[in-house]
Amino acid sequence: MTMSNMLNMPVNAKDVKIMNYINGEFVAPTSGSYLMSYNPATGEEMTPIPDSMAKDVDNAVCAAKNAFPMWSNMPATERAAMLNRVADMIDENCQKLATLESQDQGKPVMMAAMCDMPTCANTFRQFAKYIVDGIMETKSTANVMMTKMSVTKNEPGTMMATTQHVPAGVAGLITPWNFPMQMVCEKIAPCIAVGNTCVVKPTELTSVTPFVLSQIMDAAGIPAGVVNFVFGTGTKAGEPLVKHKDVRLISFTGGSLTGARVGAMSGGMYKRVSLELGGKNPSLVFSDCDMNHAVATNVRAAFQNQGEICLCSSRQYVQRDVYDMYLQMFRQMTMEEVIVGDPSNPKTFYGPVVSKQHMEKVMSYIRLAQEEGAKVEFLVNPNDKMVKNVSKDGMLTIKGMEGGYYIAPTLITGMKQSSRLMQEEIFGPVVCVMPFKTEEEAIQLANDTEYGLGASVWTMDKVKMMRVMKQVNAGSVWGNSWYNVDDNMPFGGMGCSGTSREHGPWSLEFYTETKALYYPSMK
Repeated sequence: MTMSNMLNMPVNAKDVKIMNYINGEFVAPTSGSYLMSYNPATGEEMTPIPDSMAKDVDNAVCAAKNAFPMWSNMPATERAAMLNRVADMIDENCQKLATLESQDQGKPVMMAAMCDMPTCANTFRQFAKYIVDGIMETKSTANVMMTKMSVTKNEPGTMMATTQHVPAGVAGLITPWNFPMQMVCEKIAPCIAVGNTCVVKPTELTSVTPFVLSQIMDAAGIPAGVVNFVFGTGTKAGEPLVKHKDVRLISFTGGSLTGARVGAMSGGMYKRVSLELGGKNPSLVFSDCDMNHAVATNVRAAFQNQGEICLCSSRQYVQRDVYDMYLQMFRQMTMEEVIVGDPSNPKTFYGPVVSKQHMEKVMSYIRLAQEEGAKVEFLVNPNDKMVKNVSKDGMLTIKGMEGGYYIAPTLITGMKQSSRLMQEEIFGPVVCVMPFKTEEEAIQLANDTEYGLGASVWTMDKVKMMRVMKQVNAGSVWGNSWYNVDDNMPFGGMGCSGTSREHGPWSLEFYTETKALYYPSMK
């Protein structure tokens, strides 16, 4: 019997019985209280989520602390073998995991199966390889004056130096709801690869696949206490984790306001903190670009994953002389290709947003646009027989899924740069498009924000492309493309989009302490 068969993984999220995973055991929350999760495609109740509290967090941190000496001293090859087993099990259960992810989050099953789950497996393999190959240490040699026989009479000598990366201890990993499984994997893999132990606090909105991942890690033989999962809210479980005296690192991905609170709570406790936060990402479309390519990519950049991607191009600036043509092409392509509906249908481009509360938030911005006198267009194909109704604030009623949290692909034009529509992260299938005249104005508009996560620049002039890319304030800037991420490159933002950098060697730096070792040259 394979490890995957031992899991007996269900294909319906209603059949997943979520429990905390602490010290290698699946346990109920100490309070005995649970929260209810909902299927965003239908609005129906799905499965209870533990409503964990500080005691659960303390138990998990204690388990992680006790496991740290054993795990940190285990040979890298042994740790790597376990990470590779986790990757293999994710691959073996890819379709089931994708189905559960879709039921919990709302994204299309096809997207989860083709993108999210392979990324999860590849992340574990990537960091398994990193530690087997060995972290590159810095070495140095210097001629110095050294005390040999007398403290008052130094003699010339040679001093050698090298760095040593060592695991930092117990990490608290707090993850968002837009990529529930992927974000958990992207934090756990580097964290435990280098020898840390951790406590994971997934969002209560999407806890199904993170729980199944805990089952995978248990079946893969990850020792008790190395990885612990505590489910619940940010207030009751997240804050105690951030504040816990034995947690040395915090990696948080989520909204900017929450991230600011996490940073403030950690500030006086000398913790290492990584914050990957929101984005209000500009796409600059110059008149000399490949217009078909720019439009096709920007439609995807606006609406993929229901617009619930921190890198979505939610602000699109188009040079004035091609602005009208761009809008016409954008409307046509969206109405022809962006099908909203059942996430299990392979033809669906995007599904429901994650929750009723988030649907109301997104629609509040649509209402704001209407109140401000902007032009609001719902780009729904009139021949789509599955769409029963489009409300005045963009809510879609889908045939057979009338209780789901669906929002129409929404195009807003005619707003001011100072509008909240252009300054705040909406995080839904809503895009604002505005014209510009000159290169200088485009750069000024792009940088007129408190965020700085991603951006894209569209032009066939390579010199101009590089000139503009270097002046846009964002952690990742793409030329004639979007969201083509190399996992060996740093990822993170500026300003309200976060602090620190992760991915690849930058994750290894974050999850380790770097020591400088000095020693004399000896014959």
